[in-house]
Amino acid sequence: MDSNTHDVLVAFAPYISVIIGGLVSWFSFLESKRKTKHDELSDLYDKTATDNERLRKENESLRKERDKDED
Repeated sequence: MDSNTHDVLVAFAPYISVIIGGLVSWFSFLESKRKTKHDELSDLYDKTATDNERLRKENESLRKERDKDED
């Protein structure tokens, strides 16, 4: 590497490091946002599955009552 290239790299090193740091921060922010959305969707899925299970049990109980009353 010649002297001119070295001088240019040294002169622009702070700017380059800020740009790289900004990119890392931006991608970290996007990944955090994606993870948060994924966690919210998982929570919603779990809540829905719990509600469905409760409703299935309630439905089965009502069917048994109905069948019992029909006899």
